[in-house]
Amino acid sequence: MMHTRRGMTLLEVLVAVAVLATGVVAVERLLARSVGAVATDAELTRAMLLARALLAEAELAPPEGGHSAGGLAAHGEAGFRFERDVTPTPHPRLREVRIRVYSGAGDGVTCELVELIRAPAS
Repeated sequence: MMHTRRGMTLLEVLVAVAVLATGVVAVERLLARSVGAVATDAELTRAMLLARALLAEAELAPPEGGHSAGGLAAHGEAGFRFERDVTPTPHPRLREVRIRVYSGAGDGVTCELVELIRAPAS
């Protein structure tokens, strides 16, 4: 009795290639999303650090009340913009400082921090 070796049929090869292609496309999309998420997280981290630096600066030298804005350069990049609002509170020696940092792309507030700081005695 002889056993003949039977190879894969064309249909089996096509199904295997289709399954493999589906897997490769899924992995590629996952990788693209992961890279995008890492870039977004890095931008948010830089914005948070800049906002915290502005708050630390306000604690060291409390600003006058009102609104101020400006640009911030972050490691030679296009940079960020910020807005700072300083408002009085019911307590005469405390000021509310609200800092908003916007990304260079300008697609809304990237980071917003609010803190109460002690104002110097008048």
